[in-house]
Amino acid sequence: MASSLQSKVDELTKELASSTDDEQIQLLFQRAQVYKDMGNYRQCRDDLQQVLKRQPDHLQAKESLADLMQSLPPTIPSDDAKDLQPVDRLREQLAKWSSPEAMTVDTIRQFVTSPDFVYALGLCGQPATPKQDRAVGFLVLTKLLHPPEALEKTFPWTLVIEQCAQCFGQCLATGKNKDKLLAYRTLNALFQINTTIGAALFCQQGILEDMMDVVEFEIQDVQVAMLEVLATASTDASCRKQIMSLCLPWLTKTAKAAPDAMKTLATIALTKLQAQPAKADDIDPQQQDKQPVDALAEALAKARLHEDDMVDQLKRVICDSDLTSQQDSAQATMQHAVEGLAYASMTPAVRDVLVNDPTFLKQLAKLALQPDQAHPLLYGIGTILAYLTMYRPRLSEQQRQMQRLRNLANASKQGAKKADDMDDPRLSDEAVENRIVRVVDQGGALALMALVKSKSRNNCAVASQAYLNLVTPQSIRGKLLQQGVVKWLLPLALSNDHDGQAKATQALAKLAITTDPRLAFQPQQQLDLVRPLLLLCKDDDHALGQFEALMALTNLASQDHDDVRDLIVKQDGLAIFENLQLSNHTMIQRAASEMICNMTMCEQVFHLYTQPTAANQQKIRLWVLLSDHDDPSTRRAASGTLAILCASPDTCQMVDKVDRGYEKISQLLQPDEAADIQHRAVEIVRQMITHLAQPALDGFLKQHVDQALVRLVKTTPSAQNQGARTAALEVLKLLAQNGVTLQV
Repeated sequence: MASSLQSKVDELTKELASSTDDEQIQLLFQRAQVYKDMGNYRQCRDDLQQVLKRQPDHLQAKESLADLMQSLPPTIPSDDAKDLQPVDRLREQLAKWSSPEAMTVDTIRQFVTSPDFVYALGLCGQPATPKQDRAVGFLVLTKLLHPPEALEKTFPWTLVIEQCAQCFGQCLATGKNKDKLLAYRTLNALFQINTTIGAALFCQQGILEDMMDVVEFEIQDVQVAMLEVLATASTDASCRKQIMSLCLPWLTKTAKAAPDAMKTLATIALTKLQAQPAKADDIDPQQQDKQPVDALAEALAKARLHEDDMVDQLKRVICDSDLTSQQDSAQATMQHAVEGLAYASMTPAVRDVLVNDPTFLKQLAKLALQPDQAHPLLYGIGTILAYLTMYRPRLSEQQRQMQRLRNLANASKQGAKKADDMDDPRLSDEAVENRIVRVVDQGGALALMALVKSKSRNNCAVASQAYLNLVTPQSIRGKLLQQGVVKWLLPLALSNDHDGQAKATQALAKLAITTDPRLAFQPQQQLDLVRPLLLLCKDDDHALGQFEALMALTNLASQDHDDVRDLIVKQDGLAIFENLQLSNHTMIQRAASEMICNMTMCEQVFHLYTQPTAANQQKIRLWVLLSDHDDPSTRRAASGTLAILCASPDTCQMVDKVDRGYEKISQLLQPDEAADIQHRAVEIVRQMITHLAQPALDGFLKQHVDQALVRLVKTTPSAQNQGARTAALEVLKLLAQNGVTLQV
């Protein structure tokens, strides 16, 4: 046998010497096949590479080389055996592309038309491949299909799609179950890496029709692989259109009476289809008289499938599973079930079903806390928890009316869905708070810890949203602090992801507002909080976050030591607060004023504001104007700040220069003003007269301050006004010492 193969090699070699270039390509390919039969893998590899060098689009050579690389024995008797390891070449390619400059259109074209690209695709579609090798395949394709911004316009997307389509079509064309599994699993992987590429392959003309024509005759493993593709593709609008048109009968049939693995996947696909916004063009154009949700509802009704049944099916997968199982199939089924429930929990009815099942919530938390969980699974768990604890958006009355009008306009497209769920009692604050209590009681907050530890950007973003939901009810914050929520919120607040960072910071702000900072945060944690809180203060698109960040900083800066206050000054916090004093939101304006008032207790800040500069003159003028604000709390903060700063003669001089300054300060002594504000006004008057003498006396007497002080002293004593009355009496004595005749 060996001699006959060698004779064939000799014969082909002789022919090569006298053949044309085109003939040599075919002869080299034939000799490569003989070398493979002989076990001469190096020579086989060399001939195939020669073929591809001369004709890069030679499909048979590509497939043969890829097949060779996948079937090589562990040890190859060759000095350059390392070169035969395709995974090593993929690693080298990944290392080259780590530099953006090395990733050019030419290098991309060269790689996509090489056998290594085919091999990378195969790695992603073969679960039996060692995990480290599959990871390399995924990393290379992820790097390839998410190019740098500089290449976005020139990236050869068409070539990539064509090469993927050729591989996919070739696998299906063989009719072998092994190749079909490889094709569908690779397509599913491509959807996960880049939805656009996956959808482009899925939506090729005739692909889905051919799948549905033979699906009933496929073995169960192939049907499972097909269901995985459908479940993944259901989130894409272009794919959903074809699925709604061609796959509903088989999906509903499978979800009703198939083996558990298939039933779960079919249920996930149907759940995703239900959760997506309805679009009139999601079905075949010949059926435009039937809306997409109507078509889906009709298919579910025909199969006697109800939403509760599908949710129960997915819950059972989680509740009845062995969480410690390392089998790929068990982990994949679990991940699919979690993903399906993440979509299902978008509806209020499903949220109630899930949260009222403590066994499910406990199992979900345990699942998240299992070591080395896949990031997509953790993301699904975080999404479920975020939806279970999500509050209804805060809308103005005008926004609510506009939302109702939009819902009414879309009523025909919503089918069985409510046209207006804004008044759904399951979305009320009370209902959401009840769900939050149950989630926290069953370990939901601890489950989110696993998402933070994963350091995945998406996982951290959904964890930030869920944590913000959890800390919103004030009654649950103590329990969350006991569970160590601050430890996991701080890394999120210090991250570079803007949206997630803002939500985590707002959650910490809520904790800092209602809890003694000394009990909730360690000293270093208090300092770590300053920067993210200041960043949130600068977020003009997030008014509530600005207000809560200001309140939290006020609480942190109210402690006896100056560490937090000094850090706020160092990070230019005063300029941020001064800017917010000009906000159109009264509560933000008030909180910013209270923050600065608190900061003036710090010697460094007091010194900054009392310097006789033009900038400070404008700031003092603003404080005087705010002391006449309609909001009592803003008046209180402004008058308190002036009372503190007027301990400096320079500040008194600046107040003296403010137009109508004496008038506005005197108005704070009106009988209907709050006693604590009157007390602050009395202190300003005392400081001004002490430091300025006659100019201040003249200014205040024109406003009849002496009469206002007498009236205040004569006020019926009470616990609230005792301080103001005592201070007023001292100022009256000061007036008398300066020659003012008092009319008692």
